[in-house]
Amino acid sequence: MKSALRRRLATTGLLLGGSLLLVAFWSSSSSASPTAKTAAAAHVVNITANPYGALKYTTTKATTTAGKVEIVFTNKAPIEHDVVLSTTGGKILGKTPIFTGGKKSFTVTLKAGKYIWYCSVPGHRAAGMLGTLTVKS
Repeated sequence: MKSALRRRLATTGLLLGGSLLLVAFWSSSSSASPTAKTAAAAHVVNITANPYGALKYTTTKATTTAGKVEIVFTNKAPIEHDVVLSTTGGKILGKTPIFTGGKKSFTVTLKAGKYIWYCSVPGHRAAGMLGTLTVKS
């Protein structure tokens, strides 16, 4: 009888101790997360391909603020496209894969200035599939 009581007490002690550890872990990790996520938030620039298959984006100009910027590209067109972001001098800063039917994105840190986005599929940029991103301080 004493051994059964000892086992119950030991099991209860283990469960109680484990529960306290989980509560302590959850409390410490949940209080740190919102601050970290807020500090890492990026400005979002949405770029969309013409959904009917024309070799153009739905907009050719966008504006954002300097810092971390997420470029989100939506392509519901029946033709594969991508978005490449570059400096006006041609240095590529980021790009999505070439795809159709969905969204892809990338994040870059940008200073104030002008940038160009375009589709790198052969012939698409020459057909007018490009735009300008203005970044303000």
